[in-house]
Amino acid sequence: MSESSKQELLDRIATSVIAGIDDLMGIGDVLNLLDELESCEISPREVELVTKLRNIFKKLVLEESQDPRGDWELIHELIRTLCDNAVGESVVLDGNEEIGSKEKVSVEPPAIVETEVTQKDEQEGSESQVLMSVEDPELFRDFLDEAREHLSSIELNIISLEEDPGNREVINAVFRPFHSIKGVAGFLNLRDIHEISHEVENLLDGARSGSFPVTEGVIDIVLQAIDILKEQLSSLENELPKGKIVTQGSIRVKNFLKHVRSFDPTRAILPIEIPKIGEILAEKGIVEEEKIEEIVEEAVREGKKIGEKLIEKGLAAPKDVALALREQKHLKESVTSIRVDTQKLDNLVDMIGELVIAQSMVLQNPEVQKIREQKFQKDIVQLRRITGELQRISTSLRMVPIKATFQKMIRLIRDLSRKSGKEVVLQMSGEDTEIDRNMVDQIYEPLVHMIRNAVDHGIESPEERLKLGKPPYGTIFLSAEQKGGNIVIYIRDDGRGLDAEKIRKKAVERGLIQPDDKFEEGALFELIFHPGFSTKDEVTDVSGRGVGMDVVKRTVEDLRGKIEIKSRRGEGTLFELKLPLTMAIIDGMIIKVGSERYVVPTISLRESLRPLRKDYQTVQGRGEMINVRGKLMPLIRLHNLFQLEPLHYNPWEALLLVVSEDGRDYCLLADEIIGRQEVVIKSLGSALKHIVGISGGAILGDGRIALILDVKGIVTAFERGMK
Repeated sequence: MSESSKQELLDRIATSVIAGIDDLMGIGDVLNLLDELESCEISPREVELVTKLRNIFKKLVLEESQDPRGDWELIHELIRTLCDNAVGESVVLDGNEEIGSKEKVSVEPPAIVETEVTQKDEQEGSESQVLMSVEDPELFRDFLDEAREHLSSIELNIISLEEDPGNREVINAVFRPFHSIKGVAGFLNLRDIHEISHEVENLLDGARSGSFPVTEGVIDIVLQAIDILKEQLSSLENELPKGKIVTQGSIRVKNFLKHVRSFDPTRAILPIEIPKIGEILAEKGIVEEEKIEEIVEEAVREGKKIGEKLIEKGLAAPKDVALALREQKHLKESVTSIRVDTQKLDNLVDMIGELVIAQSMVLQNPEVQKIREQKFQKDIVQLRRITGELQRISTSLRMVPIKATFQKMIRLIRDLSRKSGKEVVLQMSGEDTEIDRNMVDQIYEPLVHMIRNAVDHGIESPEERLKLGKPPYGTIFLSAEQKGGNIVIYIRDDGRGLDAEKIRKKAVERGLIQPDDKFEEGALFELIFHPGFSTKDEVTDVSGRGVGMDVVKRTVEDLRGKIEIKSRRGEGTLFELKLPLTMAIIDGMIIKVGSERYVVPTISLRESLRPLRKDYQTVQGRGEMINVRGKLMPLIRLHNLFQLEPLHYNPWEALLLVVSEDGRDYCLLADEIIGRQEVVIKSLGSALKHIVGISGGAILGDGRIALILDVKGIVTAFERGMK
């Protein structure tokens, strides 16, 4: 069949699609045209495009499509590519032009005025680059902003995809941004970016159509593509001011495309054999396979490593060998990793906790402690070391980096900035800090609420900031670090800070405090955690209804954590979230009250002390008080709360534990401090979970049970009793 007949078929197919197909007969006609087109002399690339079109149409006919709108977008894109491949022109498929008309419509990006090919010599070899002059850089800057947003979206969704590889909604959420990047990159003639997006899109299309599952290999390719695209976008941004940009020719892109096109997604996820360094270099096209065989023989004969020999012969750069070694190491690590059901992991952690308790009970048995035999004592030390290491490793298995949660805040701040008309940037640090995976999802909402408030309440408008001598853009600092047995998350802004007097005024209006009540500034700040409390004069779609901060505090306390506020007027506000590293184990101080033992979480403790007799005072209307370095603190007698007979009634004969709650300090009266210990938390069950002042239980080394104190519940019960 002649070339003109082939072009005529393409015109008829494109015209049919533009006109709109709303019945099976119309789709059948297009399928017949595709069959005729295949009988022409068409290239392998065109055969591939025709096959994809036929498969999509068949899926639509059988009503198996999960995303019909997306499929029609892909049909238009495939036909556009097919026409481009045949005539070398970009054909408009928007319904405004008729493809079969004599005057073909081609779309040339107005920003492009000329192209040229240059040779760039680098360590990795000769690199042919296509340069393009730019007249309208603003067009490319818009693309940069949009593409980076799409890549951020992909990064967030790829985490969900790894957790649930079969979720088609998530696959589509990853597929669509690549499709958008590809379309605009093609229009702007950014060939490397277009080809990367196109190949990854093809791979994801196969996954979403069910041709193969989303494996680690597929996810790795998507992540590699993100890294390379980010690199391409940065290069484009740097080159734009020069007036000429590189559109094609990156050796890294070339190697990546080669890898993707040769990738078999139906193959097993993990390779059975680890490839040798020479094989990796040959696959990347750095060294010829024949040369590798020669070098291997020489290396064996001389007792050298193949990498050393390749560098010595000048066949590979040190960087190439280093990258190959890194890839080989990564493959070795991948082969030794497996996926484990999270329920099994939780059961393992619980059983190791039981093992530690059982070991402690055995070792504290009086009969066992009578044994003085030397070898037995050595074995005991070894047993303690092994169980301690087991507990440490099992706990670390539940830990995941907080990075994924932090990254979600980037998009949130961008959206909030646009809504509020403020310029806000986010600075993050400590993203690799690990936290119990059961806590990750629960801290997301508190972080969202606090960042919303920081943007809406804290950060001033650009005009106001300039008047105050600040930069026009505000900054929010989000960081995390591990301190002892806790993870501490900091959310700080450089905005206007909290207004203590305004908070006091609002609290008086709402009846939370009396006008003559004396409060320290820190205690006033704590009032913002009351439900419905807001100092905002007007409600916005971002914040101002007083809903959120009470939820933040409740969520943090449910996780057995604490939240503290520090603020300076005109300089900004700092929220400090202290959370336990894990939900399974708690670091606590074991105390004795009467004949019973209790565990006080160290996260709630500030200090312990034995007061002097003169420090004990009674204040009318406020009950018993203890003077701690000039500050009066209410005394809470734990033996009264739990109805026990104490060993000591007088505070100067007993011990006091200073705790902080709602910005105020209290002293808990205990008879004795036994010591500090990490204990495995045990739930009390639904029947006992509402006991005031108790949050759980723990089995101590001697087999006895100690109840874990809920400091907030104790303080709340005390305050109610005082009213």
